[in-house]
Amino acid sequence: MAFVLTVVGLVAVFTFHNHGRTANLYSLHSWLGITTVFLFACQWFLGFAVFLLPWASMWLRSLLKPIHVFFGAAILSLSIASVISGINEKLFFSLKNTTRPYHSLPSEAVFANSTGMLVVAFGL
Repeated sequence: MAFVLTVVGLVAVFTFHNHGRTANLYSLHSWLGITTVFLFACQWFLGFAVFLLPWASMWLRSLLKPIHVFFGAAILSLSIASVISGINEKLFFSLKNTTRPYHSLPSEAVFANSTGMLVVAFGL
Protein backbone atom coordinates (compact mmCIF):
# COMPACT_ATOMS: atom_id res chain seq x y z
CA MET A 1 0.00 0.00 0.00
CA ALA A 2 2.87 2.37 0.81
CA PHE A 3 4.42 1.81 -2.60
CA VAL A 4 1.10 2.40 -4.38
CA LEU A 5 0.58 5.67 -2.48
CA THR A 6 4.16 6.67 -3.31
CA VAL A 7 3.53 6.16 -7.03
CA VAL A 8 0.26 8.12 -6.81
CA GLY A 9 2.13 10.95 -5.05
CA LEU A 10 4.85 11.01 -7.70
CA VAL A 11 2.28 11.12 -10.49
CA ALA A 12 0.55 14.02 -8.74
CA VAL A 13 3.82 15.94 -8.31
CA PHE A 14 4.98 15.48 -11.89
CA THR A 15 1.49 16.38 -13.20
CA PHE A 16 1.40 19.52 -11.05
CA HIS A 17 4.89 20.57 -12.16
CA ASN A 18 4.15 19.91 -15.83
CA HIS A 19 0.84 21.77 -15.64
CA GLY A 20 2.49 24.81 -14.06
CA ARG A 21 5.55 24.57 -16.33
CA THR A 22 7.82 24.05 -13.34
CA ALA A 23 11.02 22.08 -13.78
CA ASN A 24 11.06 18.55 -12.41
CA LEU A 25 13.84 17.22 -10.19
CA TYR A 26 15.44 20.62 -9.63
CA SER A 27 16.08 20.52 -5.88
CA LEU A 28 17.84 18.48 -3.25
CA HIS A 29 14.41 17.49 -1.94
CA SER A 30 13.44 15.97 -5.29
CA TRP A 31 16.77 14.17 -5.69
CA LEU A 32 16.49 12.68 -2.20
CA GLY A 33 12.87 11.72 -2.88
CA ILE A 34 13.56 9.99 -6.18
CA THR A 35 16.54 8.15 -4.67
CA THR A 36 14.38 7.05 -1.75
CA VAL A 37 11.58 5.83 -4.02
CA PHE A 38 14.03 3.96 -6.27
CA LEU A 39 15.72 2.23 -3.32
CA PHE A 40 12.34 1.49 -1.74
CA ALA A 41 11.13 -0.15 -4.96
CA CYS A 42 14.31 -2.24 -5.19
CA GLN A 43 14.07 -3.19 -1.51
CA TRP A 44 10.43 -4.16 -1.85
CA PHE A 45 10.96 -6.21 -5.01
CA LEU A 46 14.03 -8.05 -3.71
CA GLY A 47 12.50 -8.55 -0.27
CA PHE A 48 9.40 -10.02 -1.86
CA ALA A 49 11.35 -12.23 -4.27
CA VAL A 50 13.92 -13.51 -1.77
CA PHE A 51 12.26 -13.52 1.63
CA LEU A 52 8.58 -14.14 0.89
CA LEU A 53 8.60 -16.55 -2.03
CA PRO A 54 9.65 -20.08 -1.05
CA TRP A 55 12.09 -20.68 -3.92
CA ALA A 56 15.04 -18.78 -2.40
CA SER A 57 17.57 -20.91 -0.55
CA MET A 58 18.54 -20.24 3.05
CA TRP A 59 22.08 -19.49 1.84
CA LEU A 60 20.79 -16.68 -0.38
CA ARG A 61 18.55 -15.35 2.37
CA SER A 62 21.36 -15.31 4.92
CA LEU A 63 23.64 -13.60 2.40
CA LEU A 64 21.12 -10.85 1.61
CA LYS A 65 19.69 -10.28 5.09
CA PRO A 66 22.41 -7.83 6.30
CA ILE A 67 22.14 -5.91 3.02
CA HIS A 68 18.35 -5.84 3.35
CA VAL A 69 18.61 -4.53 6.92
CA PHE A 70 21.18 -1.87 5.95
CA PHE A 71 19.12 -0.57 3.06
CA GLY A 72 15.99 -0.56 5.23
CA ALA A 73 17.72 1.80 7.66
CA ALA A 74 19.16 3.85 4.79
CA ILE A 75 15.74 4.21 3.16
CA LEU A 76 14.20 5.32 6.46
CA SER A 77 16.97 7.90 6.89
CA LEU A 78 16.60 9.12 3.31
CA SER A 79 12.85 9.42 3.70
CA ILE A 80 13.29 11.55 6.83
CA ALA A 81 15.83 13.74 5.03
CA SER A 82 13.44 14.07 2.09
CA VAL A 83 10.55 15.10 4.31
CA ILE A 84 12.67 17.63 6.23
CA SER A 85 14.08 19.14 3.03
CA GLY A 86 10.57 19.29 1.54
CA ILE A 87 9.22 21.14 4.57
CA ASN A 88 12.17 23.52 4.41
CA GLU A 89 11.67 24.10 0.68
CA LYS A 90 7.96 24.82 1.19
CA LEU A 91 8.75 27.34 3.92
CA PHE A 92 11.32 29.09 1.72
CA PHE A 93 8.70 29.50 -1.00
CA SER A 94 5.87 30.63 1.27
CA LEU A 95 7.82 32.84 3.70
CA LYS A 96 9.88 34.55 1.00
CA ASN A 97 13.10 34.05 3.01
CA THR A 98 12.39 36.92 5.36
CA THR A 99 14.32 36.89 8.60
CA ARG A 100 12.12 37.70 11.56
CA PRO A 101 12.10 36.84 15.25
CA TYR A 102 10.63 33.41 15.85
CA HIS A 103 7.66 34.70 17.86
CA SER A 104 6.51 36.82 14.89
CA LEU A 105 6.51 33.96 12.37
CA PRO A 106 3.15 32.89 10.93
CA SER A 107 1.48 29.81 12.35
CA GLU A 108 2.41 27.92 9.17
CA ALA A 109 6.10 28.15 10.09
CA VAL A 110 5.51 26.92 13.64
CA PHE A 111 3.34 24.08 12.34
CA ALA A 112 5.96 23.09 9.75
CA ASN A 113 8.77 23.11 12.31
CA SER A 114 6.66 21.05 14.71
CA THR A 115 5.82 18.58 11.96
CA GLY A 116 9.50 18.27 11.06
CA MET A 117 10.42 17.56 14.66
CA LEU A 118 7.69 14.91 14.88
CA VAL A 119 9.04 13.23 11.73
CA VAL A 120 12.55 13.16 13.22
CA ALA A 121 11.20 11.79 16.52
CA PHE A 122 9.30 9.09 14.62
CA GLY A 123 12.47 8.17 12.73
CA LEU A 124 14.50 7.92 15.91
